[in-house]
Amino acid sequence: MFRTFCLCLACCLVCAASAVFAGEAWVVRVEDGNTISVSSTRNSDEADTVLRFYGIDAPSLSQPFGAEALQRLARIMPRGTKVTFEPVGRSESGTVSALVQVGGASVNYQLVVEGLAWVDRQTCKAIFCRRWMIQEHQAVVDKRGIWGLNIGTPPWQWGR
Repeated sequence: MFRTFCLCLACCLVCAASAVFAGEAWVVRVEDGNTISVSSTRNSDEADTVLRFYGIDAPSLSQPFGAEALQRLARIMPRGTKVTFEPVGRSESGTVSALVQVGGASVNYQLVVEGLAWVDRQTCKAIFCRRWMIQEHQAVVDKRGIWGLNIGTPPWQWGR
């Protein structure tokens, strides 16, 4: 009985460990400050998936720091960069909401830390979102990126 339990537990742990990142892909193009097009085939010119970074939002290209967010993302993950991702959901248009990593580092989190994105309070409900909000607050205090603009409108209300 105990041996069967241990075997089941070991199987569960192996399955859980293998599900940490559901996929890997290569960057074809950076679309904006929190969206990339990727291919499951290395060195492909054709994207087969669009990944939108889960739990964050970056300024659009027409907003302050929109171009900077896009440029920073392009430096973090230029064309051909291998990314790992964990899908969180899918929009009606087929865009995959995902946690994205490059070299083991969370790109979603890095953009928040640098003040080039904010935590989306409507969608970011996972436990780690609290940590992201703390880092967002620190970016506000340090006036990094969008938080250095000294505007009265929070970025998540831009364009409303």
